[in-house]
Amino acid sequence: MNAIPVLAYTPLDQAYVPVLVMLVIALAFGLGTMIVSPFFGKNKPNAAKMEPYECGIPTVGTSRIQVFVRFYLVALLFLLFDMEIVYIVVWALAMTNPANAQVPGFVWFSMLVMFAYTAILLVGLIYEWKKGVLNWNK
Repeated sequence: MNAIPVLAYTPLDQAYVPVLVMLVIALAFGLGTMIVSPFFGKNKPNAAKMEPYECGIPTVGTSRIQVFVRFYLVALLFLLFDMEIVYIVVWALAMTNPANAQVPGFVWFSMLVMFAYTAILLVGLIYEWKKGVLNWNK
């Protein structure tokens, strides 16, 4: 007779059980507080409470103001080079791993990839610099 197969948990399945439990608890807590809070909280809105609040400064005028495009370009450059630093840190950790040194050609290939990546970013930075994006006095 053939036995009915029983679903067995592998160690990988057991590793995700705590994650799923925490996910269920987090969702239950979040939804529970959203559902229960109107019953226990005081709701007395007035004009001061309904105003937007930022940094303790009262709002004056409209929120529709013009912002220079240069601000966004500098912000994007910051994010770009911030992500480059994260990539370089991960690359440096991979380069210092002795197991990777045993892989034939890993060091030279990873150096080539890093130099190409840095060269592309350097060309972009030079282009932005020549266009005057980083000059605030224009």
